[in-house]
Amino acid sequence: MWINARRLWLGGLLALALVGLSACCAQKESRDEVPKRDINSVMADHTTELMAIPGVTGVAIGELDDRTPCILVLVEKQTDQIERAVPTILEGHPVRLLVSGKIVPMRETGN
Repeated sequence: MWINARRLWLGGLLALALVGLSACCAQKESRDEVPKRDINSVMADHTTELMAIPGVTGVAIGELDDRTPCILVLVEKQTDQIERAVPTILEGHPVRLLVSGKIVPMRETGN
């Protein structure tokens, strides 16, 4: 009986390790994915879903430090919830958070 329980436990542990390994490899592959579509099209297609995340104030095209184009997600403040909700890659393009603070419309001037 104890041997069967041990085998079951080891089998479950092995299954969890394989799931974790496959998730890790799948995530790595998505980071290495070559973009198939223009970054502007990708941003336009995902803006609505990104803007629906509480705390997101805007979406734009920007650059990483190495001048690689990226999709910027502007946020009022950076939180764990936002970091979990915003993907790091969209269709092969890197996504970065930028703390912008609260964005409000400018006051109209009477021309």
